[in-house]
Amino acid sequence: MRNTLGKLALVCGAATAAFALATAPAMAAPTNWVVGPNSPENFTAKSTNVVLSINGIDMTCTYSDAAGSLHSATGNPAAVGTINPVHFGKTSEPCTSFLGTVDTVANTPWTLNVTNYTAGTGVSQGYISGVNARVTVATCAFTVTGTAHGTYTNSTGDLKVATTATELTVSAPTAGCSGVVSTGDHPSFNGDFYAVVTGTTTHPTIVGS
Repeated sequence: MRNTLGKLALVCGAATAAFALATAPAMAAPTNWVVGPNSPENFTAKSTNVVLSINGIDMTCTYSDAAGSLHSATGNPAAVGTINPVHFGKTSEPCTSFLGTVDTVANTPWTLNVTNYTAGTGVSQGYISGVNARVTVATCAFTVTGTAHGTYTNSTGDLKVATTATELTVSAPTAGCSGVVSTGDHPSFNGDFYAVVTGTTTHPTIVGS
């Protein structure tokens, strides 16, 4: 009898603890976002490692640059920045793949949104919305649209982009894409863009509270 009562007490205790965890209020997401050192700030950014991958084809850029503006904002998600323009490759350093040179024309502006902030590391989580670009490689051309998740680190100015599985989608492929790229395909996009306040070596900051 004692063993039965003891087991019942343990079960009840575990159930109570589980219920308490399940009903505990979630940590509030930041709703106040402050851009530094001042707001608004214009920025420039460069990358040496951008990769667009689709159906086993890696399209690699060892040069990419971007510019835009950042501003303090409220809400969650909060739109704290605009990217306009962004370039992939340049004449002396084009993007490449095993199919040949890759030409990408980005249709901007794109919007930088933030959702979470870790004060201990100075890292914001969020996503870029409004992504739209026309990609041409060999006889194939297609459009990529959607969003791209990533993080931003205040101390290094690193905007790290790493899309999830279905964030980006292909549309309007030309006949030359047959058997290679199709409407509805989901490419991945990865890269690190290092940002500085325009005309300086200072990294802009984004702090959520």
